[in-house]
Amino acid sequence: MEKVIVFGRGRYYLSKKEELKKRYDVIGFLDNAVKPDEVQEFEGKQVVHPEKYGCFTEESAILLMSAAFFEMWEQLRRIGTVPERVKFAVLMPPYYDEMETVLADTVEEISAADTGIAVKEHSGVQIFSTQDAFKAYLRTLFFRKYESVKRFAGLPDRPVSKRFGLERGTSIDRVYIERFLEMHRDEIKGTVMEIADAGYTQMFGAHVTESLVLHVNGWGRGVIKGNLETGEGILENSVDCLICTQTLQFIYDIHSAVRNIHRLLRPGGAALVTAHCLGQISLYDYYNWGEYWRFTEQSMQRLFAEVFADDNIRVQSWGNVKTAAAFQYGLCAEDLREEDFVLQDEQYPVVVTAAVRK
Repeated sequence: MEKVIVFGRGRYYLSKKEELKKRYDVIGFLDNAVKPDEVQEFEGKQVVHPEKYGCFTEESAILLMSAAFFEMWEQLRRIGTVPERVKFAVLMPPYYDEMETVLADTVEEISAADTGIAVKEHSGVQIFSTQDAFKAYLRTLFFRKYESVKRFAGLPDRPVSKRFGLERGTSIDRVYIERFLEMHRDEIKGTVMEIADAGYTQMFGAHVTESLVLHVNGWGRGVIKGNLETGEGILENSVDCLICTQTLQFIYDIHSAVRNIHRLLRPGGAALVTAHCLGQISLYDYYNWGEYWRFTEQSMQRLFAEVFADDNIRVQSWGNVKTAAAFQYGLCAEDLREEDFVLQDEQYPVVVTAAVRK
């Protein structure tokens, strides 16, 4: 089995590690995070700065394990590495991203050259001496494979709707919100409080004995005037379930809001919370009480962990690049297909949800 020194040990390396071990015997690692005067250990092998790869006595190939392979080769070239010692993992499955998938469809081999990188197709070899030239080549491959790239470039710079598509149907974020609430239907019981109106309590409630509505301005008949930020109108240990959809982004002091959510709940009570990640600014809310935040799984988890036990917090993101783009453009859910909502891609969340228990 061929011996190699692996340059890179991050997520890219981990994604291809299993296949790599089938093909090569790894004798060490290079990593720019290691200082030139230090040696670390990783998976039982030495890790050194790229400038120190000469410490490995064997004249093994250097395998570039990063999406930034062009920059890696440029770095090695500057310190005198000959092209013959360098290998690229870009065409090694599993493919790390769409760029590698597109390259694998067209390219037979990528190798190091004295002046850049050499890309071999069935029609011949091209040498790319700069990263900009290589990116231009990639654009031609993407245009060739994806008609959607051309179509997107032709879209207007104004959305179909600035009201989340509500004038024509259901807003895309509500599809995810309602699926989340459906998952936690059994939590919506006893004394249930909902923000602004009781629509979801009525839709998903199971064994609700009392339905309450909280509104910062007290708008509506029988509505409790209350403020999650200041604690006004919040009665301690008063509800079994709080439904708080698309509200946190409108509260500046979200830390106080979470503390008041905890105060509000009875022991064993649950809060079902949703908030935007990718989405339009709601101008109605923006001009009435402000819109301040967008959330990720990480920020939602850390926020609620300030008050709730980690074991009692379940955070999830919902969405993918298609539904996120459609949501930004003001399409409604009815404009898409049911299957468009199946994939949940952590990199493109439309909505982030938290189910927490006191």
